[in-house]
Amino acid sequence: MGFFGSLLDPVLNPLLGLGPIWALLVISIIISLLVTLVYKFATNQEKMKELKLEMKASQKQMKELKNEPEKVMVMQKESMKKNMEYMKHSFKATLITLLPILIVFGWMQAHLAFMPIMPGDEFTITTSFIEDLEGEVEIVLPEQIENLGEDKQEVKGDVVWGLKALEEGSYFIDFKNKRKVVSKEVIVSESLEYAEQIEDKWKKTFGVIKIDYQKMTPLGEFDILGWQPGWLALYIIFSLVFSMSLRKILRLY
Repeated sequence: MGFFGSLLDPVLNPLLGLGPIWALLVISIIISLLVTLVYKFATNQEKMKELKLEMKASQKQMKELKNEPEKVMVMQKESMKKNMEYMKHSFKATLITLLPILIVFGWMQAHLAFMPIMPGDEFTITTSFIEDLEGEVEIVLPEQIENLGEDKQEVKGDVVWGLKALEEGSYFIDFKNKRKVVSKEVIVSESLEYAEQIEDKWKKTFGVIKIDYQKMTPLGEFDILGWQPGWLALYIIFSLVFSMSLRKILRLY
C-alpha cells in the first residue's frame, strides 16, 4: 500500500467497522465533496459559465445549419477551440486532486479488494516458477498455519499449495529451492486486512508468489445480470451520483 496509504489507516480504518458498502459510500461522499470544493475555488467559474453557454449555443446553431456543411465545419472548429479552453481551465483542479485520490485508491485496494483470510479459513498460494529453476521446492510454515498437502513439490510450472490459517496474526511463509529461500507475507485477520496479493521481486531468479484471495463483493450475493461489482465499480457509481448532485446544488460549470 505504501507509506502514504498507511498514513490513512488511523483516519479511514474506523470506517471498515461499518462494513464494505458503507465504508465505500462514506469515502465516496467525502472525496466527491472535497473534489467539488477544489473545483469550485480553483477554477474561474464566470469564464467556465461563459464557455459552456457559448458551446451550447454553437450546438444549437449547428443543428439549424445542418443543410449547410461548410458553415457547420467552421462552427465545429470554433466549438472545439472553446472545448479545449474549457478543459484547460478545469485541468488545474484535476492536478490538485489527482495525487490525494490515488493515495485513497491505494488504501481502498489494500482493504476492500479481497476477502481477508480469517482464523480457520483454508486458502491456497500459487507459485509460478521460472523455467531455469530445477528440482524441488519446500514450503516452510509457521506453527499458526497448517499445510494441507505435501511439504515438497517438483518445480513444474504453477504449483498450488493448500493451507489453513489457525491463528490471527502476520506471518511469513518461506519457499526453499536448494540454497535459495524466498518469503511471502500472509496476514490472518478477522478485520478487513490482508497482505499484498502478489510477491514478484524474485520473478527473474525464482518466480512469482500469489495468494489466491476471494474477490470482495460489497453487495454480498446481489448481482446485476450475473455481475457482482467490486469496490472500484461501486466507488465510480457512487462518486458520479454524488459529484453530479453537488455540482448541481453549487451551480458549477
